[in-house]
Amino acid sequence: MVFELFFLDTVDPSLGRVGHDSFSQQTLMEMVIEEITNKEEICRDADEPKDIEEWKGVTIEKDEVAEINWDERELTGSLHLGWLPSSVRKFTAFNNRLTGTLDWASLPTSMKALYLRRNAFTGPIDFERLPVRMEYLDVSENKFCGSLKLESLPKAMIYFVAYNNQFSGSIDFTRLPAALRCLGISENQLSGSVVLTQLPGRLEKLYLARNKFSGSLDLTQLPPHMSNLFLNNNSFSGRVDLSQLPRGLVRLYLSDNELSGEAFISDAFFDRVKVDGTRIIKRHME
Repeated sequence: MVFELFFLDTVDPSLGRVGHDSFSQQTLMEMVIEEITNKEEICRDADEPKDIEEWKGVTIEKDEVAEINWDERELTGSLHLGWLPSSVRKFTAFNNRLTGTLDWASLPTSMKALYLRRNAFTGPIDFERLPVRMEYLDVSENKFCGSLKLESLPKAMIYFVAYNNQFSGSIDFTRLPAALRCLGISENQLSGSVVLTQLPGRLEKLYLARNKFSGSLDLTQLPPHMSNLFLNNNSFSGRVDLSQLPRGLVRLYLSDNELSGEAFISDAFFDRVKVDGTRIIKRHME
């Protein structure tokens, strides 16, 4: 065990996951939590960690770690997710006080879901290096920064949310994954124009509120199953055509923008469209 830990400590992280299978799952898991300051909340004994079968929030299937749930344990320090066993499909550490950057390139190739909401992680996200099977990624309420290259999200991605971070730059909405159903990037520092005429056909929820997006809006070709569209608190301008909204639309928030003009809306959608803080005049469609 001591030799394995020493070897792992000297391995170049840039080598990715090469050699992971040479080490026991126990050793890898201990490396994952090595820099968590209160690791006893997970392994029960910080000096002599228990067998991983006894760790809190760890699900074992066929002698391998399959899922990890370390939500709301008041964990502090940093995580080494690059040492997660290759068998891990789901990892969640919601609502802790974890810090530091993450090695996105070395996540398990089998990982489908990663939930890190409400911590204090920093640095950019390497979208090009995310596991190709990943379907769910929630990094909301952290301190991540850099650009959001959403065109590089894995093709399998269904749910990506990154509310309340420090991401900046423009977004290419024309090359999102076809499987995507929910995209939430509100409360960042994103800017530029927004093209909503080539969104994935399965997209149901799109949250872009409280950024610095600007330009005109074309809402005439939204996905047919769109239910929630939040565009409020940006700098969009010009007139909007609200005569061709998807039938299943539940909420359309346009408030606090520089939008103007008359907008004719069917009775079914009239109360679902919020335009406070704009110069839009809502009219009932005849």
